[in-house]
Amino acid sequence: MNAIGRLGLALLTLLLVACSQVPGASPTPSPSPSPAPSPTPTPIPPVGLTGRTFLSTGVTVDGAPFALVAGTRIRLSFDDGTLSASAGCNIIGGNYVLDGNRVVFSGGQMTEMGCDDPRFAQDDWLIAFLASSPTFVLNGNDLTLTSGTTVVILLDREVAEPDQPLVGPIWLLNSIVTGDAVSSVPAGVTASLTFNADGTVDIHFGCNSGGGKYAVDGDSITFSDLIQTEMACAGAAGQVEAAVIAVLTAESLTFAVDASTLTISATQFSGLGFIAQ
Repeated sequence: MNAIGRLGLALLTLLLVACSQVPGASPTPSPSPSPAPSPTPTPIPPVGLTGRTFLSTGVTVDGAPFALVAGTRIRLSFDDGTLSASAGCNIIGGNYVLDGNRVVFSGGQMTEMGCDDPRFAQDDWLIAFLASSPTFVLNGNDLTLTSGTTVVILLDREVAEPDQPLVGPIWLLNSIVTGDAVSSVPAGVTASLTFNADGTVDIHFGCNSGGGKYAVDGDSITFSDLIQTEMACAGAAGQVEAAVIAVLTAESLTFAVDASTLTISATQFSGLGFIAQ
């Protein structure tokens, strides 16, 4: 090979080497796969107040225990925008909305049951507390309301006080609904119902005693074959007895057991309230 040929071969070799070193000519390694992102946990919304009833388990004022009237406790029932409250005497009703962490209560009205002065005063205290728009903390079954230095601690009613069975307890009459008024049973007058498992019911009407049969279908209840003694009844006992008979003999009755309370309603404006003994 002459000199020119050898020179051409050398130049071709150098060209091939140069081309093999061009950046990017080598295969680019595949990037390592990125780890799959962890799924974001779905936040679980807190259980709301609507449809729940709470009973007080303790009250403090300025950090010290505050004693309610003996035998009473605060009861708060939250419905869809309405709040029913009691402190051992009258029923307080009104509307509520949640404003951030505050319960804003408005339009409070109260029944007119006859109560002793301490329970009347406690009703007024509860109305003032609710009207102050207390803050609330709901943690499962525990509800805490705070206004200033007053703290009311409550527990879901279904945990604190499960529903009594209809059969077994003596249901003692404690309120009568007539029209838009709720009245308490006069002192010294006793009326009661005792439901038996065989479908019979023992009744003390307020003056006379007797009984009959009952049947339950869902939230409906019917009484039949009622009999009673025939004592002459006057005054408060006679008035209570007339109210009991009027409700129990109505054509269409509904009932509800809420903890230790039994309500039998003939209409929206006529009914009887009982407490389990």
